[in-house]
Amino acid sequence: MNPSSFMPLVMVPFLFACTHVRMPADAACYSGFTSIDPATEQRVENAWMVVVDGRISRLGSGTPPRGCDPARTQDLQGKFVIPGFIDAHAHITATGIQKIEVKDGVVTVQSASVDRITQHNARIALARGVTTVRNPGGDPEANARYDRNVASGDWLGPEARHAGAVIEPPPFVGSMFAYPRNDAEWDAEAARQAALGMTFFKLYVDLTEAELAVGIRAAHRHGLKAIAHLNTVSWTRAAELGIDGLEHALPTSADLLEPAERAKYKAQVEPSSKFMFRWFELADFDGPLIRRMIALLAEKKIPVNMTLIVNELIYNIDELDRMFPAQEKADALPEVLASVLPQLRASATGWTPADFNRARAVFPKVLAFVRLLHEAGVPMMIGTDGGGGSFFARELELHVIAGIPTWEVLRLATSKTAGLLGMGDRIGRIALGFEADLAILDADPLIDIGNAAQVHGVLNNGRLLKSADLRRCRAFQ
Repeated sequence: MNPSSFMPLVMVPFLFACTHVRMPADAACYSGFTSIDPATEQRVENAWMVVVDGRISRLGSGTPPRGCDPARTQDLQGKFVIPGFIDAHAHITATGIQKIEVKDGVVTVQSASVDRITQHNARIALARGVTTVRNPGGDPEANARYDRNVASGDWLGPEARHAGAVIEPPPFVGSMFAYPRNDAEWDAEAARQAALGMTFFKLYVDLTEAELAVGIRAAHRHGLKAIAHLNTVSWTRAAELGIDGLEHALPTSADLLEPAERAKYKAQVEPSSKFMFRWFELADFDGPLIRRMIALLAEKKIPVNMTLIVNELIYNIDELDRMFPAQEKADALPEVLASVLPQLRASATGWTPADFNRARAVFPKVLAFVRLLHEAGVPMMIGTDGGGGSFFARELELHVIAGIPTWEVLRLATSKTAGLLGMGDRIGRIALGFEADLAILDADPLIDIGNAAQVHGVLNNGRLLKSADLRRCRAFQ
């Protein structure tokens, strides 16, 4: 087992309420808020909005329109409304609970989807302002079940785009993983996932280059986009083979290191996760290999999803309690937290205090890598690798710390990712005709991006849901 397995729309002007307009019976009116639309960098004070049939019907500022039903009118004075966040790496149907078995000397690691945990993940994602997720791997049948229940209204949750079972060799087994052994099996697995409504085909770290190539071809034959978390195979080679997306700020293939550094890196290989900082220590961002990789990603417009919180957490496992805000712990189900925290600690097994110091010292270089990709024009998404919205505000903050302007980071979390998901004509904007999938914040994210954590509630398909109620679940059981 590889050690890394541990691990343009036209702007519509705001309308002003000059005359009485008869409102539809189901119209909902909101007023008094500050509207923030990152796509256009438009900020409107004292804004109002009318939502009809789940879509934004009218917009304006100043005096709200007459004719709104008082029972369906909400004063959002002092609030900040922004397009709903998109967590582009959210395993919403995963439990985070692993079952490890040893039989006849063979180790297997298995995870299963549990509807009760999925429903909790979905409500908490909404409570964090996340109204859309891209789920990069999970039981495809559980994913399809999630979509049906959310579409019917039986479950509350973000709209999702999924990858099915992650393609990875043993010891990972069960419904959340698959490992085709020949061309027929590859074709059958891609066909199965496509038939269940998946959008992406997730290829994982222990696949060989040949297997990666076969997987990309199988995905494309069945209309799926191939995305990958890689280690041995370089991002450059994956781009050449036709990959459609890359996950995590871990481009840790030795093939991307210049020859002298490559030799050092290979000499340090051991069954641990120390490669997560060692690679960055040796990487030459001005060298031809990494420069070519970045240029290729930009040329082919291959999106990357950095999940910087993964690096930060692993680099600080020795201070994990400090890294976990109280709200993150409170949002987790006890049994999930009891499983995930030991897994995180185990991911840094064998690390010494000196290793943690080296990892923390190299983190600014990780952030510099993100800035290089952005400045080169590589498409980027914002994701967390949690169940939906975990540490989302911190992920935004890390991208700002990396040197990406706040407006741009907010675009990455809304309109730009909507476009990359093929949904940019209906979500990710505060604009007429767009779906009323919006986050309502108690504080201004343009003043401090960390304020993205202060979520008062969401409009989810036009339905107002308050974060406190979603966390209590009383109104939804």
